[in-house]
Amino acid sequence: MPISQLVADGNGMIPAFYGPDGAERLWLDLGGGRVSLEAVDVGERLSAHATADDPHGSRAAVMAELDTLRGSAGGLATLDPTGKVPTTQIPVLTPPDLLDWVNVQSPQYGAKGDGVTDDTAAIQTAINAAGIGGVVYFPKGVYRTSAPLDLPRGVTLMGSHSNLMVGPGMQEDDFPCYIQALPSMTTGAMIQIIGDNDGTHPAINGEQRILNLMLDGSKVTTGNLDGIYAKGNVQNVVLRDVCVRKMPNNGIITGSNTGGEWPYSWRLHSVMVDNCHANGIVFERQTDLSMIDVQVIGCWAAGFRLINSANTILEACRAEWCGGYGFHLTGAWGNWPGSGSMTMSACSTDRNGWDGVQVDATGNGPFLITGLQTRRDGRNGGPGGGGYAGLALLNRAPVVVTSLSCYVGTDDGGTANTSPQYGLRIADARDVTVTAAYLHGATAGVFQEGTNERIRLTGVTTVAGNNYSEDRVQV
Repeated sequence: MPISQLVADGNGMIPAFYGPDGAERLWLDLGGGRVSLEAVDVGERLSAHATADDPHGSRAAVMAELDTLRGSAGGLATLDPTGKVPTTQIPVLTPPDLLDWVNVQSPQYGAKGDGVTDDTAAIQTAINAAGIGGVVYFPKGVYRTSAPLDLPRGVTLMGSHSNLMVGPGMQEDDFPCYIQALPSMTTGAMIQIIGDNDGTHPAINGEQRILNLMLDGSKVTTGNLDGIYAKGNVQNVVLRDVCVRKMPNNGIITGSNTGGEWPYSWRLHSVMVDNCHANGIVFERQTDLSMIDVQVIGCWAAGFRLINSANTILEACRAEWCGGYGFHLTGAWGNWPGSGSMTMSACSTDRNGWDGVQVDATGNGPFLITGLQTRRDGRNGGPGGGGYAGLALLNRAPVVVTSLSCYVGTDDGGTANTSPQYGLRIADARDVTVTAAYLHGATAGVFQEGTNERIRLTGVTTVAGNNYSEDRVQV
């Protein structure tokens, strides 16, 4: 007789039951379809499993196999008594195993980074081996060079750390993470990128990246060495967390090739140019340039010199303690139909020798300056005066200024004279609009001279005198 009913226990389990002898399959109808139950001899299954060969082999064989891998290159790394993996256990990667990461200190390249050895050839060999998309990595060290490092297409240079500035209580030797020019390297540039069909370089170059890296020219006492130099059709270069310091000439500069082409569409993020003996940054015809959080400090000439660099964006950039202009926006700027000019947002100046910002460009598109703060510019070697201003507009291109602050001060220790002479100076300018400004100069908040056309000042406060509140007078 078939079993007509099974009742599960409190845990939902069907109780054990016995079927008729010889039956190997039992069908259950649970109301939603029939379920088949198949007879299983658990004892036979267990016996078969216990007597079967282990697919992994014996324990002794497995342990022997593991022992051969321990401590060998490419095998299983083991720690030495100091808790580190010995270098002998780290495989040496050679092409094609190199993939896209090149360590300049790898044996096949041999850079030392000891602050003594000339590493130029070793580094250039690593750069050449990287290929498009390759990363050339500089571990902690001081890499000395005697000739320009030439960057081909698509190569990234990456350091372990970028020393943006050595602050009080710090010594330069406390941060040995940079490339340093040897004293004999008196000309050229520490890094060059060339887009010119000169038999060595491609006609179109670009897509290089320089990240977390510092270039140091402090040991070169003569000559005209630049930090980074690019020439010709060099597109889409990115600098991020880069410092260029103490170059005998310019920090970063570009030039044209034999066909009259210039680099363009670069992006600079968190870049510092420190105490170079000429200009900090010089870009000409750098169309579609973006600079964000870029600071130039202590350079002997201009901080930023931008010449006809249409469609440029400057955001949160600083020019401080430079000998000439903090920012100089000059040249025939975008005179072709439909060309743009530039946007300058949340930038600042401090204690530059001449005007904090001077715009003397021509062009069709307006210069848009928003949230600019100038402070203590027009130092003029210490005496002040000289007709310098926080913002000087000598432009024939339109300029629109919103939320401008220009005010005076002396050197950090209270020495030297109060400067600048004027908060805002407008001379022979055309199409200037200034809205919402606090303009403070030692002599006057605003000074106009020459023949100015279509000048509009709205919501402007002007004061003169030093920076002590009781001495300021409204003029």
